[in-house]
Amino acid sequence: MPSRPVAELVHKWQHVSPALPDELYISVAISATVNVTNSRFDVQFLGPISRAVPILARRFPELGLNESDCAEMSWVESAVRFASLESKSDLTDRTTPSGKIYFKSKSDYVRVPVPLAGLVGAFNWLAKEPKSYIILDPYGGAMDRIPSHDVPFPHRRGNLYGIQYSVAWTKEEEEDGVGYEHIAWLREFYEYMARYVSKEPTRAAYVNYVDLDLGVVDWSGPDRDRAGAARVWGEKYFLGNYDRLVRAKTAIDPGNVFRHQQSIPPSTS
Repeated sequence: MPSRPVAELVHKWQHVSPALPDELYISVAISATVNVTNSRFDVQFLGPISRAVPILARRFPELGLNESDCAEMSWVESAVRFASLESKSDLTDRTTPSGKIYFKSKSDYVRVPVPLAGLVGAFNWLAKEPKSYIILDPYGGAMDRIPSHDVPFPHRRGNLYGIQYSVAWTKEEEEDGVGYEHIAWLREFYEYMARYVSKEPTRAAYVNYVDLDLGVVDWSGPDRDRAGAARVWGEKYFLGNYDRLVRAKTAIDPGNVFRHQQSIPPSTS
């Protein structure tokens, strides 16, 4: 499908999905080539098909969902499907049979709907990198009823959806030293999206899509105000909760036994 029809669907989705009943969730995965923009709308409803289809027919008729498109299953079975696994037993397998995977991801939050022209532009960016994709995860619902300061994860009230940007490359490309070209493309795409995503108090990010572009802690360097240095990305992940998490880290793990490149440092003051 050309980019504009997909953009029109996503434009409607970003208005509809955050306002759907709590039981109904629709995420979107998008990839593109020069001539084709591919989209997949994954719908999960906690209830029978007979209730889900009428809701979408009324709220999002452009999706054209029919009962024949749906399947009823347990929640665990739906987790298998969303993860593109073969069976429930795969959920207990912690190995990675496909071997090492080379990829880079970044993230954003959208608080104001992206205009149609912006979506068309984003999908045209995707067409420049056939090994890339984005995933849009709606918020709203119960998330919108929880203030950002209630729990450590702050991205709740006021967010329409989150974006995951990803690009992958092969082992051969990595060995040839061209993986950086895919990363450079992703960084440029991320800059293009800056005008459409959260800005105040900062450009927010999702902590589970680890993005070392935002900054890292040098644990081998001299002991200085690491908590201050980590604020650069810590507030992107945790907004106004960052200082509270520093205090918790200082009380629970003052020796910083548990750490990684973007872990919250204990206070040294």
